Amino acid sequence: MRPVLILAGLGLAAGVAVLASAWVYAEAPGTGAVTAKPDKEEIPAPERPPAIMPPAALPDVDIPPIPEVDDDPFKAGKPPVRVGPSGLIAEGKRLFNHEGRLETDPIGRSQFVFDSGDRPMYLLENSWREYLEQRTDFGKKKARWRISGLVTVYGDQNYLLLTKCVEIKAEEENL
Repeated sequence: MRPVLILAGLGLAAGVAVLASAWVYAEAPGTGAVTAKPDKEEIPAPERPPAIMPPAALPDVDIPPIPEVDDDPFKAGKPPVRVGPSGLIAEGKRLFNHEGRLETDPIGRSQFVFDSGDRPMYLLENSWREYLEQRTDFGKKKARWRISGLVTVYGDQNYLLLTKCVEIKAEEENL
């Protein structure tokens, strides 16, 4: 174990000797104290940055002027749906909490008849329509509903995609 320590000690001493040789002791001016200074030969001179070059000249490019626009870009255009006969509700309108009942037409299609007297709407297929049909036995049982949904238009007829259905109980009707 001693030979290893001796070799380690020799390696440390050699490293200190190499570092010490790069320093020269000099006296600080006016104080008489000796300070360590690095040897000028061992320190590389700082490299000068390259001279700043101006950017390359851009080629001449003809840029046409921006044309003037006479039309107002925020002006509303034509509606995307055709205008149907009076009594139709516009495409995309939402109904909230309208009351009525589910009935079937003579060929068996489900439609919602509004208590307000508005034109009945055929119901589009979704889980809410299925729920209404099951609860009312396809309109055979009389029940009143409060519904919400999205109106669509097809062939001069409104259709309703249900988004909410709440049955109005008999106790609530008198309130």
